[in-house]
Amino acid sequence: MPALKEYMKDCVLAEYPEQNYHPAQPVAPGTYISKLSKEQEDTEDKIPLLFQPFTVKDLTLPNRIVVAPMCMDSSEGGYMSDFHLVHLGSYALHGAGLIIAEATAVEDRGRITPGDLGIWKDEHIPAIKRAVDFVHAQNGKIGVQLAHAGRKASHKADHTDHPDEDFWRDNVVAPTGGLQWDHNHHVPRELTVPEIHEIVKLFGQAAVRAAKAGMDTVEIHGAHGYLIHSFLSPVTNHRTDQYGGSLENRARFMLEVIREVRDNFPAEKPIFLRVSATDYVEHLGKPSWEIEQTVQIAQWVKEAGVDVFHVSSGGNTAEQKIKAYPGYQVPFAERVKQAVPELHVVAVGLIVDGKQAEQVLQEEKADLVAAGRAFLRDPSFTLQAARQLNVKAKHIRQYGFVENQ
Repeated sequence: MPALKEYMKDCVLAEYPEQNYHPAQPVAPGTYISKLSKEQEDTEDKIPLLFQPFTVKDLTLPNRIVVAPMCMDSSEGGYMSDFHLVHLGSYALHGAGLIIAEATAVEDRGRITPGDLGIWKDEHIPAIKRAVDFVHAQNGKIGVQLAHAGRKASHKADHTDHPDEDFWRDNVVAPTGGLQWDHNHHVPRELTVPEIHEIVKLFGQAAVRAAKAGMDTVEIHGAHGYLIHSFLSPVTNHRTDQYGGSLENRARFMLEVIREVRDNFPAEKPIFLRVSATDYVEHLGKPSWEIEQTVQIAQWVKEAGVDVFHVSSGGNTAEQKIKAYPGYQVPFAERVKQAVPELHVVAVGLIVDGKQAEQVLQEEKADLVAAGRAFLRDPSFTLQAARQLNVKAKHIRQYGFVENQ
């Protein structure tokens, strides 16, 4: 065993030969110490913003890197599995500031695929709490994205069959009926007003379960063409009652959901909202959802109880045309942050490395930076970003030999 330990030391030194870091202080995993002189270490603003703590309400993140929610299509009956424990836990082991679990349905007909996670019944809580407890044991922070897929429900996952085709055929719902997302989805039927009110209550009940599971935050999913987004956009909302027509009416369902979640989640804990800033259908020459409307609702959601605004884009129609490039969604986040400075903003969209993420923060385009694919490629994305910014991480105890060499 001593020989193995020495071998491991040699491996670490070979991979990371520069050893002029200042000794790490006794801080939690995910907290970072900069490679600076003693004089510089006394000045907090010398540490990259990406690795400075961030506090919203009673939640303090050790750094400003967020694991964006990513659907894994790996659940049966909505239950978290060993896969989810390892998937989410790996990010905590490697120091991510905040982990947001994938879109988790507030009712069974609200799943994107039959493999989605669920939080529509109390029986889902223990498995969720198991993952939460593991993340907390590593001094990590975790939230869950509360979601309803709306007209994009029932999409067939690659590895699973629909449990009941008749169920999906009759229960795919939307603000306006008959508008099929594409041929891989069922044609939705239009929600009645009482049904809308019931779904609002389901979001509140899901928030209660998230709190019982110990979640540090919840994120309401209002993006990517799912139910809330489809109410917001005139592309998919053709209603003529109190939930359609004007922007105020189209935003009514979202605001009711936010207030219901706020009333049912601990007041000291923050609420995130994820939105799509645009539908990317300007080429159609018809009314659509665009950044100007996103900026307007940002003020409304702040007043309704949202603390953090997570800005994504697209997903509402198969006719969208997206030109993706590193940081392509960051300008949308910047617009919101400039217009509603009291609202914390998350930027996301092909964030590929630490230097890019730090630049977003330094230029005050967002308060937090989220990544998805980058974490799938490398669960230690946070540690890689630290090295790119000349910063040393405090590793978990089990990996501590790395920092002591």
